[in-house]
Amino acid sequence: MKKRLTRSLATFLVGCTLLGSGCAASFTPMRPERMATYQSSSAIGAPVQFAYQYDALRMRGRNKKYAKKAQKHGYQVIAVRVTNNTSAELNFSRDAVLYCGNHPVTPVLSSLAANDMKQGVFIYLLYVLLNFNIGGTTTYNSYTGQQTTTGGTFLPTGPFIAGGNMLGASLANKNFRNELEQYDLTNRNIRPGETVYGLISLREQNVAPLRLELRTVAAAPAPAEPAPTLPPATSPDPR
Repeated sequence: MKKRLTRSLATFLVGCTLLGSGCAASFTPMRPERMATYQSSSAIGAPVQFAYQYDALRMRGRNKKYAKKAQKHGYQVIAVRVTNNTSAELNFSRDAVLYCGNHPVTPVLSSLAANDMKQGVFIYLLYVLLNFNIGGTTTYNSYTGQQTTTGGTFLPTGPFIAGGNMLGASLANKNFRNELEQYDLTNRNIRPGETVYGLISLREQNVAPLRLELRTVAAAPAPAEPAPTLPPATSPDPR
């Protein structure tokens, strides 16, 4: 009887774990250049035109599992559009400062962000235990409390389900990492008149307005007030 209860408890725990993790999720590319809408934070004619779109993971495709991972680890994945209106080449990291609200922020490296937000792979090894037995005769011994199944066909479906889910999760994680790296703006050079699209990952819980300023503009001191005009000097009266 004890053996039967132990086996039932193990099956129940495995079932709950699999139910919570579900099947491996695929990844749909975000493709920031195809985003329908962007919120601009730059004035017309500004040296750098900057626009952004929060929640890029949910904007395209079925990336619900990655969006949940981002929320769990305190990430905001944002699609951005940057246009260089100056006559010189600009480097996104060297020449510009990104502000979230009123404080400057630094995007997380794409490789680190992808690692933090990836879906689990080895959790699907539990599917190895999910096998089936078709047919057969089941008898129950009321004296010993044991249930015995004889005959039937055993189908080892668990390893195939586990392998398929692990392969799917690994491929989705790879595609997610590749897209973050492809659209990483770290040290990206932007030529005069060029518009580039990117994906940035911020460790920010709140959704605040974003803006991009050139470092020369951000560091420029406030203009001094003009000195008061003094009356012209007069010569003493010789009388």
